Amino acid sequence: MADEHRRRLTRNMDILTHGLEQIAKDYARHITLSEEDPETFGAGHYVLYPHGRSDRRFAVEERYIDTDWSDPDRLPASWSWKAQTRHQRSDGSYPWVTTDQGVVPSNSVQQLLGYAQKWAATVRASKLREGFFTHTAPPQSGRYLHVDGPELL
Repeated sequence: MADEHRRRLTRNMDILTHGLEQIAKDYARHITLSEEDPETFGAGHYVLYPHGRSDRRFAVEERYIDTDWSDPDRLPASWSWKAQTRHQRSDGSYPWVTTDQGVVPSNSVQQLLGYAQKWAATVRASKLREGFFTHTAPPQSGRYLHVDGPELL
């Protein structure tokens, strides 16, 4: 039974790893996937960041039963996740603020990937909106464009 349990945890860990890599590939124009160490630096074991932005992130941290991060044979029994953004305080600092979070058991790995995919889609939509409203000035030719049509009142 213990072998079956380890196989299931290993399978779910592989599903998470490959799923996050696929999300990063699908949204490659908008996000980056990083592997970090939350014990010494970083927000989680896996962290999605928007390209060119340091004010948002989606972090996934492994959670263990009867072991810790120092065990080389550890397998996560669940994952915690959090969506974060930086907010300016009155003192001028920009701390991370958690806007959404949760814990997902290993058997619900697809649910976790759904949260990550939704976050990535939100980043993409935000970047597309920003691009839509960003424009460059038309070339200065010294002439105005004349359009024939009904007179405007």
